[in-house]
Amino acid sequence: MNEQTTYFDRPERLGIDDILNDYTSLKEINIVQSIIDSMPEMVIVLNDFRQIVAFNNKAVALLEPKSIYEVLGKRPGEAVHCIHANEMDAGCGTTKFCVECGAAKANLNTITNRVSSLEECKITSNIKGKLVSFDLLINTTPLVIEGKNYTIFAIRDISNEKRREALEKIFFHDVLNTAGAIHGLTKLFSELEDPEEKEEISNAIISSSQQLLSEILSQRELRNAEDGNLAVDIKEISANAVIQNVYEMYSKHELARGKVINLNYCKDDILFHSDSTLLVRSLGNLVKNALEAIENGDAVNIFYDVNDDKINFNVKNDKFIPNNIQLQLFQRSFSTKAKKGRGIGLYSVKMIIENYLKGRADYTTDREEGTVFTLSMPLGTDHIE
Repeated sequence: MNEQTTYFDRPERLGIDDILNDYTSLKEINIVQSIIDSMPEMVIVLNDFRQIVAFNNKAVALLEPKSIYEVLGKRPGEAVHCIHANEMDAGCGTTKFCVECGAAKANLNTITNRVSSLEECKITSNIKGKLVSFDLLINTTPLVIEGKNYTIFAIRDISNEKRREALEKIFFHDVLNTAGAIHGLTKLFSELEDPEEKEEISNAIISSSQQLLSEILSQRELRNAEDGNLAVDIKEISANAVIQNVYEMYSKHELARGKVINLNYCKDDILFHSDSTLLVRSLGNLVKNALEAIENGDAVNIFYDVNDDKINFNVKNDKFIPNNIQLQLFQRSFSTKAKKGRGIGLYSVKMIIENYLKGRADYTTDREEGTVFTLSMPLGTDHIE
């Protein structure tokens, strides 16, 4: 990074003695603690270096620190275990991902301009080894106490609102469109007499109903996964069968019209242990995204390879993902498709693959080589519980 120490906000911090002095001073001003304790949201107070120097009771209940030292001096992303918080030595606010982070933007605006700021923030945390995603509304307000500048950092969890919005988009757009197509095809079928035409429409009805069922089951799986109740059925499965099933799901999908799906089998099939239904659905999500990203005449390639103790399932297209979008991939509620996007496809893939199937979801993108999304699944049986 050309010897820079930050991609976004200042990297400097105060030492623990200065943090404790601020903490003690604010504690002694009873009105400050009383005000933040009366707020309905989780509230932390930050110094000008974005370090926590005070917090309310709701923050204690949510963060569950064993002592105040687990919170004091940390920055917001570090306190909530953001997966990107420690990617730079200077911590939260300095990584390339912070450029698109609503919390980081709100903080910078308030500290720099001494004005209130309101931003939505999508954050993925690593909590006890599990990926957990939140949609948050961040409200930052400048505060001056005894001549020193602070920031009141209030956090409201809007995850349920975002989930409801996503479901409404799915059922009012995707499901309604598919149900409408089935209705139209069924009506047409009843009017046909030619056997070949009837067979063609019959196959289209079956394909559309399978799409509808798949969409509904995907939402049920995601909800169960987020609630920690997703049932996983690990069995020996075939790699060739996995990509063949994905191909059959999307080769006749409306998104594939005018586009090409290339399937590359390995001559020597690979057998491994996983949940076939969850893996096929996750890989299918990647294919669906790729089909939405390309133009008519373009191709999506599905293939796999083996690397050490992993089998890698790949979905490739020739499009490049812009940097600002890369920084937000896999976050819940983020979609590259402004109006029709649901913002849960890649998020659900990462959650199910990493939290439940013990694999890894990742990608590479290049202006010349295009984009490859990869699901790396473990070989062997060590991951079976």
